[in-house]
Amino acid sequence: MKHGHLLMALILSVSTYAQDVQESNRIPSTYDRSSITLFYMKFPGENYASDVEAKFPQVKLTDKYYDNNLDFLIFDSPFNRADASVDPAKAVEGFLMQKGVSKAIVSRWYNRKDDGSMDLDLIFDRGMFNATDAAYIKAQATKRGESALKDYGNRLIERSYIMVLDYQSIVNLREAKVKDTKGWKATVNGYLFKVNYNQDVQNALYDCWIYPEDSPQVREEKNKKFQELNIPITFVTKTTVPITASQPTEDSQLGRFIKQKTEEQLFQELVQKGYDESLYYLEMKHEDFMVKTTIHQVNPIRVKIGLKEGLKCDHRYFAYEYVYNEKTNSAEPNFRGVIRATSKIADNRQIAKGEMPTSKFYQTAGRKLHEGYLLRQQNDKGAELLLGYEAGEVGGVYGRADVRLGRFVGIKALFAYAEGGVQAKDYEIGFTTYEGISFLHYGAGVAKGFMLTRNVELRPYIGIGQEQASHTDFTNGSLKVLYLKAGANLALNLKHNIQLMGGIGSYSFISNAEDDNGDTGLIWTDIFPSREGMATMFGVKFMF
Repeated sequence: MKHGHLLMALILSVSTYAQDVQESNRIPSTYDRSSITLFYMKFPGENYASDVEAKFPQVKLTDKYYDNNLDFLIFDSPFNRADASVDPAKAVEGFLMQKGVSKAIVSRWYNRKDDGSMDLDLIFDRGMFNATDAAYIKAQATKRGESALKDYGNRLIERSYIMVLDYQSIVNLREAKVKDTKGWKATVNGYLFKVNYNQDVQNALYDCWIYPEDSPQVREEKNKKFQELNIPITFVTKTTVPITASQPTEDSQLGRFIKQKTEEQLFQELVQKGYDESLYYLEMKHEDFMVKTTIHQVNPIRVKIGLKEGLKCDHRYFAYEYVYNEKTNSAEPNFRGVIRATSKIADNRQIAKGEMPTSKFYQTAGRKLHEGYLLRQQNDKGAELLLGYEAGEVGGVYGRADVRLGRFVGIKALFAYAEGGVQAKDYEIGFTTYEGISFLHYGAGVAKGFMLTRNVELRPYIGIGQEQASHTDFTNGSLKVLYLKAGANLALNLKHNIQLMGGIGSYSFISNAEDDNGDTGLIWTDIFPSREGMATMFGVKFMF
């Protein structure tokens, strides 16, 4: 009955681990890999539903989660989207239970065969792969050695998740007549469920375990018990994420310089983004999906995580120091700073042997960090909003939104931005003075951030835009012109997500002025004398 003793030991390890989690601080100091079983929920008859069905099996799964996919990936929705009386999450949960998905997942963990026999091979393999260098070194100091690492696998079963994706409102941009753009956009609903694998379930599973010495009658009884076994699932959360996969058309100015993709390739990108972005946003709010580790080295900052944890350029991590609290008589994590991954990400998809490679990070906020500080994955939306004022011949109330591109293009601190400003100003045009001419300028460009210190960033940028001048006395409507703008902003952290901003930019107008009748043949500064050159900016930026 050595198998029985082994299983009982595993049961105890699960129980102990569950207690550790319940008694831990609000930020768990340990991290175990979760597994995901992925599904596409199809709504037959909806636009492009069959196209998603054809592309979905080609979705590339991240290395961060164990692949627990079953024999089927796609099912028809168990509810009508137009029926407002139905709770979609409950309808999907009921369908998954009816199909026995949770039992199939547990069967996969235990490699259950057609005759009802099970083994621990996959559990042991995943336990070894889950172990960190610290766990490996600790295990080597025990009598059990690597056998202790294999036991980690058992506690991974209770981190079994089911993710159901629903691609909704798919639109082809050409058909929607979006100017100079081709590709697709959609909204993806992601439903996350967790398999309730607890001690009671494992005890019931143990009663179904078939041993080599079991008689045919006993085997039959145990198989019957397994068929009657109920393994519930729990709805965790839902995400709704807008996604696009697009590029400028081949006949547009920008499109001529970009390698063109087919509509089919862009559609595959859309389906892939549905998976990638749903997971990214789930990782913002679900603790089990947030990687926890420690700083391995500073100057530069290096951490023993990488592709194995799904790390991408500019992924954000918060750093904490455990400080003793006399009031609670316990050590509590205190926030110390923010770091982000560079493009130097280690391929650590291997079993720990004490020499796991490290990935390089850079600090974007906080105080000086030290080796051993706790790190916790803290995904952000990568969006920033600046509100301020520009002082110069071109100036006025100013706003700018930056979007971080690192996790998409692999270049740290690279941003795309859109800006806009309004200004009222008097000008003498010819022999007439126009009071309160309304100027509106808006544009877009790219920027690159450089951390000068832990809390000071320099961000040069370059972009192109258009300015529009309006006045009630303009006989041929508003005037407009293109401009180039280059400059740099300096940011000082007030908090990790709020910055005091200052900057200098230069406006250069690069086309003739146009009115409602077309090109006027006039240079912008001939109409509005001295309207060009430097502008200083100050404001406050909020980061999300």
